[in-house]
Amino acid sequence: MLKAKVFLICLSVMLLLFSAIAAFEMYAMERAIARSIYADVFDDMQDIGYLEPLLADYYLGKMQDLGWDVASDVFAGSNPRAEGLRARKERNEMVTLSLEVRPSRLSQWMHLFAKGETSFRFTGSRPSEYFDPGW
Repeated sequence: MLKAKVFLICLSVMLLLFSAIAAFEMYAMERAIARSIYADVFDDMQDIGYLEPLLADYYLGKMQDLGWDVASDVFAGSNPRAEGLRARKERNEMVTLSLEVRPSRLSQWMHLFAKGETSFRFTGSRPSEYFDPGW
C-alpha cells in the first residue's frame, strides 16, 4: 500500500513538472514569434519610411492564423502610417513601431505571472533608411 501511494505521488509530481515545462516552452515560443514579427515589421518599416497598410494586413493575417486576438489596432502608436508622411533619412527622421498582441490563453497566464500583464508589447524607434528619389 505504501508503494502505491509513493508511486502515485511521484507520478503526480512528474506530470505537474512536465506540464509546467511544456507551458513555459509554449509561452517562450509564442513570445519569440511575436518578437520576430515585431522585428520583421520594424525592418520593413525602417526601409520604406512608414507602416504600409498592406504590410500591416499581411502580419495581422499571420497573427490571426496563430489564434491571437487582433480585433483591435495592434499597431496603435506606430508612426508614420501614411505614405505622404513618410520619414526620410536625409532629414534624420525616425520611425516608431508599437506592437501589442494578445496571445493564447496559456501564454496570457504565463505572461501575467512573469510580467504582470496579459499582452505582449514591443515599442521602439529607429532612424529611417528611406531616401527620397528626388533628393
